[in-house]
Amino acid sequence: MKDIFKLLNNVNIGLLHKQKYAIFKPKNKKLASRMLSLLYTEGFILGYFYNVIKNTYNILLNYFKGQYVLGTIKTFNKSTYPVYVKYTDLISIQRFGVATLILSTIKGFLPHYLAMKYKIGGRAICLLQ
Repeated sequence: MKDIFKLLNNVNIGLLHKQKYAIFKPKNKKLASRMLSLLYTEGFILGYFYNVIKNTYNILLNYFKGQYVLGTIKTFNKSTYPVYVKYTDLISIQRFGVATLILSTIKGFLPHYLAMKYKIGGRAICLLQ
């Protein structure tokens, strides 16, 4: 899980400095690839590719008219007390509809609206606004 939080932190730093791409060196390539594919399908990044020689991911950040399409990334990085969200709590999150909550579920990383569709909860990873 620490790898995912480092990945999100690298993306957030790239956004704050208005960079075109962010670089991330994963320890767990499979887990990082799953999170990047989720961010890509949700439209938060333009794409990503793996550099075999340097063992890094290059993440292309998505901007629209000079502004990033994603305002902030708030991670729930509490290893001593992880934040778990039940299915019933997701219903109240859906009402506000301002942000996307990424969950780690038994089906992998899912945004909150897909977790509601499957009627499952999970560990909160980050809130994308």
